[in-house]
Amino acid sequence: MFTVRPLSPSLSRRRLLVGSAAGIGATLAGCARNEGPDQTGVAFTDSQIPPGLSPDAYPPAGFVWSGFKFGTLPEARYGVAAPPLNPRGHLLILADARYPAEVYFGLAQQAVADKLSVWIFEAPGQGGSGKYLSQNQDIALPDFRHPIKAAEGFVTEVIRPSPTKPLYLFGHGSGVLTALAMDARNWPLRGVLAYAPWDASQSASPTEWHREDEPADAWGKVTHRWRMANPDLRRVHLSEGWIKQMGEARRALGGFRLELGRTSAPVILAGTGDLKGLCGGRTPCEVKPVAREEELGPVFKAFLSLDA
Repeated sequence: MFTVRPLSPSLSRRRLLVGSAAGIGATLAGCARNEGPDQTGVAFTDSQIPPGLSPDAYPPAGFVWSGFKFGTLPEARYGVAAPPLNPRGHLLILADARYPAEVYFGLAQQAVADKLSVWIFEAPGQGGSGKYLSQNQDIALPDFRHPIKAAEGFVTEVIRPSPTKPLYLFGHGSGVLTALAMDARNWPLRGVLAYAPWDASQSASPTEWHREDEPADAWGKVTHRWRMANPDLRRVHLSEGWIKQMGEARRALGGFRLELGRTSAPVILAGTGDLKGLCGGRTPCEVKPVAREEELGPVFKAFLSLDA
């Protein structure tokens, strides 16, 4: 049984990465963190921008990190930024466990430029989020329902989309499995963009992070820079428990039904391989071939234009 813990008024552990928090102060008013000895794990909110990082991988102006405590789970880590004028809606990015949330700053920049508030969410036990009590430096997940329930609570308690400010949902890798399993019946949801859904073929991972092991892919290179500058982001090994629970999450999608709240809200699956099976009878549901991160841009831009 999950419950949402009341949010503390203290903002002392938030850090402003770029610019000021002007324009999002009201949004953040009820989103502070709980402090205290009963914490099972706190989120890392002091991320440092790596030297030499390309400007297109910087956080949007005014971006702020914080933590979200749901029930007895470790703190989920999240960040938020907003356009300078009144936003037309919200974009929630559900991070893949194999990447820190910082890798999505390029997408966040695009969304803010498109007049959306952007929220990047890391599930408990991954990235810079809080650890479980028995967790070491591995990426851990004792129950695949944890990220689903935490993300649902985050939307309901923190983002609080409205008919005039609807929600756009983007999931990547393991975040796709969360996005497709969420119950969105009570949200004004414009649609879901699911990129490179996790499957068992992606279970290989290094035992630990090494400075000399720079990945070849674009997002991997950006991730490597952030990990060089921030040791707290160096969780790279997928634990056996995490892999088992992700397998359960993938199988469970056959029994879950994504309740979009409006029958016309689309699901877009982007990536390689046979993705149509994840549609599960949902209508409309469209598959877009995207082989590399560099090819995601046009699909992402079109997604942000849904009912704009």
